[in-house]
Amino acid sequence: MAKPRTVHQLLHSGSALRELRHCLSAQEKLLTLTRSLLPAPLDQHCLSAQQRCSHLIIHTGSSAWASRLRYFSRDLRAKLRSKGVVVQKIEVRVFISNPSTKRPARHIHRLSQDNAELIEATADEIQDANLRAALKRLSQHRTV
Repeated sequence: MAKPRTVHQLLHSGSALRELRHCLSAQEKLLTLTRSLLPAPLDQHCLSAQQRCSHLIIHTGSSAWASRLRYFSRDLRAKLRSKGVVVQKIEVRVFISNPSTKRPARHIHRLSQDNAELIEATADEIQDANLRAALKRLSQHRTV
């Protein structure tokens, strides 16, 4: 039976994995360089940087930071060029970290018993049928 290979051996043995490791390293260096050229706190909101041909794609966590990055993109392109990175266009995208995350359940506000009785008594005095019915429905939202 063959001896299992370590993760280190697996990562350094195949040419495809070696190429992937090289690409990840290049992206990490580009991200570090890009962040170093951005002012604070904008640098901390630059989540990833990828270069495809002459385009630089930057991901950020929200549309507000994306707008600020787009505003700064001309200066960033000039600073990158001075560092030897030729970029014709900078594209800023919003990175949605976990789209399947559901919003927390809405807190349902309940009326106290006294308020519910007051609304119900007020509804009994109202002549308008629609308003009376609406107040009656509202009075049903009392705490149990």
